[in-house]
Amino acid sequence: MTKAKTSDPHYVGDFGDERLAAVGADLLRALAERRTVVVKRLGGTRADEIRYGRFLNNENVTHQEILDAEGRRVGICAKGRDVLAIQDTTEMNFSGHTGSKKGFGTVGNGEDIGLFLHPQLVLDAESGGLLGLAGCTIMNRRRHVKTPSTKRPPQKRESRRWLDGMELVGRVLEDAASITMVADRESDIDEAYAKRPANVHLLSRASHNRCLVNGDYLFETMKKQPVACRYMIDIPQKRKREARQAEVALRYGVVDLRRPITSRTTCDVPTVKLTAVFVEEINPPQGEEAIQWMLLTIHEVRNKKEALRVVKLYRLRWTIEELNRAMKGQCMDLEESQITRANPMKKLGVMALIAATRVIQLVRARDGLTQQKLTDGFNKADQPILEMANKKMEGKTDQQKNPHRSGCLAWAAWIIGRLGGWNGYYKPPGPKIMHIGLIRFDAMKEGWLLANASKDV
Repeated sequence: MTKAKTSDPHYVGDFGDERLAAVGADLLRALAERRTVVVKRLGGTRADEIRYGRFLNNENVTHQEILDAEGRRVGICAKGRDVLAIQDTTEMNFSGHTGSKKGFGTVGNGEDIGLFLHPQLVLDAESGGLLGLAGCTIMNRRRHVKTPSTKRPPQKRESRRWLDGMELVGRVLEDAASITMVADRESDIDEAYAKRPANVHLLSRASHNRCLVNGDYLFETMKKQPVACRYMIDIPQKRKREARQAEVALRYGVVDLRRPITSRTTCDVPTVKLTAVFVEEINPPQGEEAIQWMLLTIHEVRNKKEALRVVKLYRLRWTIEELNRAMKGQCMDLEESQITRANPMKKLGVMALIAATRVIQLVRARDGLTQQKLTDGFNKADQPILEMANKKMEGKTDQQKNPHRSGCLAWAAWIIGRLGGWNGYYKPPGPKIMHIGLIRFDAMKEGWLLANASKDV
């Protein structure tokens, strides 16, 4: 594989055939620019529709090779950086297409058909800039397992995906300066702490009130720790919870966790020493449950500054929830795909996931804090088109002027936001606005290329 292929953000693999490699790159480019998973709309022409359909149905094309190509690209971006690898599970529910789809198992409710996606999303730990995907596990529950999870060996449990993700990022991001794997409560598994790769630090939220070696319990022990500081945080809206500001108390300390007596893991380590960072809301609003985050990490925490950094890294986990929403109705609308078979859907799902990261990448880059280059999200040849769009979208007031230097990703994100309908005032553009802006940019790009075809632009 050439360096040029690795650096091309639309390269998705060789598949043993240069023609397949070219079609794959075209398909990912179409997904990134047209923001739809409907193959007829992606193609634009009947010939392209047929090309993309054949690509997805070709047995030589695998979703794993697509992920491997993306992982290599991200591994190069991560070289020498402190990075986060965030993992979470989301379901793709195709209940509206039950009659037309074949080969799909059930999702969380045990009745509707669909797939589970479990991506590992990579961010720069210092700036929060999104780099891409290290990998993704896809689960298709085609068989009903009668044996309860607690009675199955670890390698037969679905929870194995958390350990597999940890091992994968250790390989893919091996040239990073440091790797921190961040996940929520479902990832709080004894075996993960004891068997993590040497180059992967873990940061998880405790799933239950664990027993310590001295016989005490985790939550009670941490509540006795002195308060390191009190400060205000923004709590985002979630389901029935309204967004609010909350005052929280921060505590931290070293804890020695005892392996549960009932544990069936293959881990031979009876105890594990971790740092606990405990965030607890003070005086929550009436009727609202207090925010409590019991964070467990391999990272050493020696002072308040380091404890606050752990909380900051954990809060970046919400980036993957933004990605999951972008995959569904907010942007890509993958659950409305008309692909009828499971294997082609896995390939399309992975490519749509990669395309959705581009939307979230722009959202995170819009304020200039990630300090990313334009080529992290666009081709170099797109710059003159963006220059033209920038002149068109800038207004007379200071707030309608692009505040970022030409040629950086924040500059492009401002343009895409304006194309999506953002007027430069009020709150910054989110995923939906960026999604619309990218659709408009694609239309401008097509017009630009047609108008300049004779100049070989």
